[in-house]
Amino acid sequence: MMGRVTINQNSMMSTTSLSNIFIDEYLADANDAQIKVYLYLLRMMCSGMATSVCDLADKFNYTEKDVQRALRYWEELGLISLELDGSGMLVGIHMQDIFPKKAAKITGLHSVRTPEHEAPSRYSVVKKTPEKKAPHKDNPQMLFVAEQYFGRTLNSSEVKTIYYIQDTLEFSEDLLDYLLQHCVGKGKTDFDYVRKVAMAWHEKGITSPEQAALEVTATRTAYQIMKELGMQNAPTPTELQYFDRWQAEYGFSLTIITEACRRTVLQTQVKRVQYCDGILKSWFKAGVKALSDVKALDGAFGKETARKESSRKAEAVKTNNRFHQFKQNDYDLSSLENQLLDN
Repeated sequence: MMGRVTINQNSMMSTTSLSNIFIDEYLADANDAQIKVYLYLLRMMCSGMATSVCDLADKFNYTEKDVQRALRYWEELGLISLELDGSGMLVGIHMQDIFPKKAAKITGLHSVRTPEHEAPSRYSVVKKTPEKKAPHKDNPQMLFVAEQYFGRTLNSSEVKTIYYIQDTLEFSEDLLDYLLQHCVGKGKTDFDYVRKVAMAWHEKGITSPEQAALEVTATRTAYQIMKELGMQNAPTPTELQYFDRWQAEYGFSLTIITEACRRTVLQTQVKRVQYCDGILKSWFKAGVKALSDVKALDGAFGKETARKESSRKAEAVKTNNRFHQFKQNDYDLSSLENQLLDN
């Protein structure tokens, strides 16, 4: 979803105006990122300009994942339709007419693909059959638990967020409870953050507290490794692949990885992840299992280095002493002196 796409006008709007239905029925449930993305799409559509996920992310200082989630959110509600080509690239965004939620007509191009060799000359809209979801069920007990965790009475928007996670993302009570505990434990009491974490878990297919706990641990470990490498940014997907390899394939503990990170920081300022991977790969091939194995390797390496250095110096002395390159004279100095005196 990195290319530039044209936003097509499927609705009858000709100016940058906002429907009252959007304000009355959709605005309250949407978070900050979702609202900004939708309003900006309206603006770009009316001006006939192209945009991209990358442009939207830069515009509002969001990640591309945030923008993609916002697009999918509005697509699920039927306010926009996304068109993808054969390789999964986003090639079109269609702004749909807004209907009251009770009579919403959901149309979309979700997962509609065009052949890779054909550039789409025009976008067509197809009917999207709404997925059957479990009916909403009030859960006052969960709301009470949430208020205990957050230490305050929840407002209507926060209650809607909890029900969105329960009904739309289909979180079980146990998983929702774990989510709330996790966010509060990190000092995050903003429900926009709660929603983002919930959507990220949903995208990864997490359905139980046990899976969520593994994800939390993996995330915490990844950020710890980044910190040890002196890197303050969030880990990229490629960097996460390295971290997974070090733990899953190489079987190294965080202690050994931290030691490799320490050595990396002392040696280089660039491409630290790749440099650290080189260290850990060599340790893996050497059968390292614990820090004591690393120390043993250091000792053996030190001895071998000292032996090579000693040998090099001896060879240098032998080679560089040019006097010894010639045959030495064997004159008898005493005999020569007597001969000179006799004369």
